[in-house]
Amino acid sequence: MSTVLITGANRGLGLEFARQYAADGWDVIATSRNPDKSEELQQLKKKNNKVALQALDVASGKSVGALTHALSGRAIDLLILNSAIYTRKGNKIGEIDFDAWREALETNLLGAVRVAEALLENVAASKRKQIAAISTGMGSMQALKATIGFGAVYQYRTGKAALNMAMSILAKELEPRGISVVIFDPGWVQTDMGGANAALTPQESIGGMRRVLAGDPMGLTGKFVGYDGGTRPW
Repeated sequence: MSTVLITGANRGLGLEFARQYAADGWDVIATSRNPDKSEELQQLKKKNNKVALQALDVASGKSVGALTHALSGRAIDLLILNSAIYTRKGNKIGEIDFDAWREALETNLLGAVRVAEALLENVAASKRKQIAAISTGMGSMQALKATIGFGAVYQYRTGKAALNMAMSILAKELEPRGISVVIFDPGWVQTDMGGANAALTPQESIGGMRRVLAGDPMGLTGKFVGYDGGTRPW
């Protein structure tokens, strides 16, 4: 059976990814900074012996190194780079919190690249050879006018725009090895980050992304797509 590793699996989209893949019989490696403190992850593990929990702070090279050592030699068919933070304060001109901005970039951009680099050979050793990065339409340059209603949100927008570029470069670099890298806009989802008024449930968003991911990996590589499979503007 295939193996998926999910970063930031303790809540929201990451948790729903873990639930759905586990329900379909995948071996799931669910990571978070403190899995022992995540009641929902603990319950999922108790209900399904396909789920393994691993501690991971994507902003820490030491933590990523420890995970890499623990998974040495294990193939990962699908690596989902989901970890992200969304800071709501100090996020418009005149109120910028530069420390919070650096923290957001460390997780949302550098953390994703750090994990992809560290686990690259695990992905390369698998049959599927697929990396999926969870971005947002708010990181799109072309869509900025359409999404400015969500606020300036410098920290989140810039980190995700940079993630899009980093993953696009990675897709080009890894294509000769047959490794796919796809970037997703999951839509506006009812999570702690998206809020209760969001248009989609986690089940709808993740179900849609999983349907897209089930297709030909190399047919997706380098693309920025939505949960519905539609192309998103850069």
